[in-house]
Amino acid sequence: MKRRPLLAVFCLACAVAVPAYAQRAGLGGGGRPASKQPKDEPKGPTPEELEEVHNAYMRSEPEVAPPSEPLGITPETRAQIGSDWRSGPPSPEGQLRHVRWLPYEERRGDYRLRMLPPFYIEQARGLRDPTQALYGIPKAEDTEGLYGLLYYRRRSPQLDMDVVFPALWHVRDRDNDVVVAGPVVHREAPAEHDNWLAPLFFEGARRGGGYFHSPVLLTTSHWDPDGAFTLVGPYFRARTGASVDLGLVPLFFHGDNGNIDGNHRVYTLVPPLLFYHASHELDGTSATVVGPIVSMSDPKRDVFDVAPFFFHIRGNTASGGVDEEHTTVFPLFHYGHSPDQSLFVVPGYYRRVSRTADTLVSLFYSRSETHGGATSLTAAGPILPLWWDYRDRDLATHAWALAPLYYQSDSALGHDWLTPLAGRFQTYGESTTWWIFPTVTLTSNVHGWENALHPLVYVGRNDDATHTVVAPVFWDFANSNGRTTIAPPLYWRFADKQDDSVVQIAANTVYTQKRVAGGLDWQFHLLPLFSCGEDPKGYFWNVLFGLAGYSRHGDSTEVRALWIPFDSGAAPAPARAAMR
Repeated sequence: MKRRPLLAVFCLACAVAVPAYAQRAGLGGGGRPASKQPKDEPKGPTPEELEEVHNAYMRSEPEVAPPSEPLGITPETRAQIGSDWRSGPPSPEGQLRHVRWLPYEERRGDYRLRMLPPFYIEQARGLRDPTQALYGIPKAEDTEGLYGLLYYRRRSPQLDMDVVFPALWHVRDRDNDVVVAGPVVHREAPAEHDNWLAPLFFEGARRGGGYFHSPVLLTTSHWDPDGAFTLVGPYFRARTGASVDLGLVPLFFHGDNGNIDGNHRVYTLVPPLLFYHASHELDGTSATVVGPIVSMSDPKRDVFDVAPFFFHIRGNTASGGVDEEHTTVFPLFHYGHSPDQSLFVVPGYYRRVSRTADTLVSLFYSRSETHGGATSLTAAGPILPLWWDYRDRDLATHAWALAPLYYQSDSALGHDWLTPLAGRFQTYGESTTWWIFPTVTLTSNVHGWENALHPLVYVGRNDDATHTVVAPVFWDFANSNGRTTIAPPLYWRFADKQDDSVVQIAANTVYTQKRVAGGLDWQFHLLPLFSCGEDPKGYFWNVLFGLAGYSRHGDSTEVRALWIPFDSGAAPAPARAAMR
């Protein structure tokens, strides 16, 4: 496209330049005869002519025709970006003409209005008029009107309506046709329809699906290529893809996933018969329950039970399971074995053997060994007085007892013995505890000691902390940070060594103390008679909370009489010096 103007201009220049050159070279032009022209003289356009062609091309511009609808967009673009224009055709143009008598009529361009209120009102657009070609008015007629107050009628290319309010409606919206006559509804559309008789039934169909609802028949159903659901009274059926579940509530339930690729699953439940069955093809499992009978299987084992008396498990070695079998007849008998262990139980007797332990328990004799005899426990009882003996050869531990008379334990860590009246528990190099009937304990360890008469007296020391308790009359706890002593209700003392503070209550006396800059700030109160105190900057005393009193703080003094304070000013210098 860009080369064609240049080619045309170039050809035009050549056509003009050749006759001019021929005229200059001919006889009539005053030059040499053509026959005598040198053969090697150039015959093309001159440089001036080529420049003229180039300038003509540079001045030319391509011509592009404007779009027929500059503001038009496709439906897909309008759906994507949206639009705020929802109007119909433009306002009518032209001279307004009207008829003043009944029925009233006015006309402007393609627009017409007719009225005989209130029985007849009609307006129309798209009437044949010369302005259609000027303003883009739709050439198809669009007429709507209200007749006799109850009948509404519209005719347009895309929408037709006939409405006899409120009983009858007929609407055609493009390919969608709807008829409503009271409770009757009928709709037709391409590959679709609906038929309603409200509220008795509702029926419709779509491409690949549909629905049917009837409240009177207690029926509802809908279906499409992805699934379906039907409910008729107590019967239901649900489908999702190839999977189907159905049932008759509460008598019967069944489900099948419809898989044919090796993952087929199915279940059946009949509650009145206490029956249940399920199977899973991928896992190779199945389960069946009929009353008290339970049967389950998987690739590794089979289970058969008659609850609550008989239970049986067998390993399925053909499918890679363990060679095992367990049988229980409750409460009389149990026997089970596997490659790693065996178990035998009857009333009064228990025997379990595994790779690491052998345990026997009976009414008269019991024994257990673990780790090839590394630990062992031997006991006699419980019918006779219980005697037992425990050994751990790896830890060098030996403990034995003749209950309830004597217990003894020896190990590398310590030595313990216990009788009904006394006992001693010792951890070598760490602690020793004595117990004396009924509740006396005496303990000593590397951090201190503690003696107790439970639950009344507790006395002890742990490093720098001590405690003394005689419940419920005396408590004393002390450590490096302070001390708390309580003997209710007469004596309370709280001391904190961090700031050398003390709060002490003894009967009707109160003493407080704390360290401040320059010394101590202390107060003593003999309630309600007398109080006094001193700090680094002064002192005070009071009788009966200020009936009479005196205080000095720095250079200022105050006198109290009949609880009224009087400022006595600064103390004299000699007096201040004497007080110092």
